[in-house]
Amino acid sequence: MLLDTPISTIMTRDVFILGAGDPLWQAATLFNDHNLRHAPVTSQGRLVGMLSLVDLKRVPAGALVESTADQGREIVADLMSRDPRTVQAGDPVRDLAQLFTENDFHAVPVLEGTRIVGIVSTTDLIRFFWDELEGEA
Repeated sequence: MLLDTPISTIMTRDVFILGAGDPLWQAATLFNDHNLRHAPVTSQGRLVGMLSLVDLKRVPAGALVESTADQGREIVADLMSRDPRTVQAGDPVRDLAQLFTENDFHAVPVLEGTRIVGIVSTTDLIRFFWDELEGEA
């Protein structure tokens, strides 16, 4: 059944991961250079947060410019959403759809155990359902 499809089939596998201590200007550059909307954040190899493009847009532009005077500059940990919800790669898209329906976020890290193996967004889910509907027509 369509809703039993594993999340691993619709996730993005090439994930850009930020460090909690990375300067915000570096995160903004990464988002801009790779057209990102969300990125998982780790500290000491452990998932600790998510940063979104919406989060970055809330920051004054001056904080997003590289500076030689890093003192007083914001880091990713200052802005990220902490303790993000996650899904496992083998979980069915049904669980993902329910998670997005019941919460106000648009992407989650995909894990195998505790290792980040992908990211999946509401756009990925919509595209999956759209492609399936188009295939039936």
